[in-house]
Amino acid sequence: MNASDDQRIPELPAYREIPSFLQVPEAGSLHERIVAVTGATGGLGTALCKALAEGGATVVMLGRSTRKLNRLYDVLEDLSDATPAIAELDLAKHDSADAKAVAEMLYGEFGRLDGLVHAAVETGASAPQDGIDMEEFERVFRVNVAAPRALTLACVPLLARSDTASVVWPLDHRIGAYVGAYGLSKSAVRALVYALAEETEHRVDAAGAPQIAFNGYFPGPMRTPLRRRLFAGEHATESPDPDDRLAPLLHLLARSDRSLNGASLAWALP
Repeated sequence: MNASDDQRIPELPAYREIPSFLQVPEAGSLHERIVAVTGATGGLGTALCKALAEGGATVVMLGRSTRKLNRLYDVLEDLSDATPAIAELDLAKHDSADAKAVAEMLYGEFGRLDGLVHAAVETGASAPQDGIDMEEFERVFRVNVAAPRALTLACVPLLARSDTASVVWPLDHRIGAYVGAYGLSKSAVRALVYALAEETEHRVDAAGAPQIAFNGYFPGPMRTPLRRRLFAGEHATESPDPDDRLAPLLHLLARSDRSLNGASLAWALP
């Protein structure tokens, strides 16, 4: 027996349910917060942007299609007095220079950032590992892990200018056979969230709460284009609308529990 045999192997924090987070946050908790959302025109992204606008937040929509972004911009304008903003962003081609440019744009426009949500996602094929070529594997990991990581790191100085900043990754608990590159990337995202939380745990406010909170949220099945791609044979009515699963995500952005950091929340435990 060597000296390390009695030491516990570190594990990621278990998924958690927070019953109070299943109800929409109290009115005003998101008012005047500045929140950037990647994948803004996707299923979860669109629902989130609308909810944020209705809550009085300034929404920065990031996505690949300017046409779709402009259409959503018009919707958000009718929902809130806060003027939304848009920026074209293709995470499949995103690098550190692009991330820095986005951060500089946000700084020039707003001077700070209160929230960042990585709702953009690339699925790839649900296939065995020997059925995924390198190009697809790298694309999925770039969109789901590498590019959001670069954008987050570039935005840390902006997030640090907020009193209660929050970065949230939607999670998807898919492990085992036939999860493709997508399932592996989502496991990597959960580890990345925890790593960022651990590496910044020394940055606290006067009350000892994390200055920037990094958390993940697993909403479970939702009626989105992503779900249709992964489960083509499933009837649409078998899954709830994304609007019905937003409450915990909104609580994380509102920092309803200031102590949460590095957590993996779930609507229901996977």
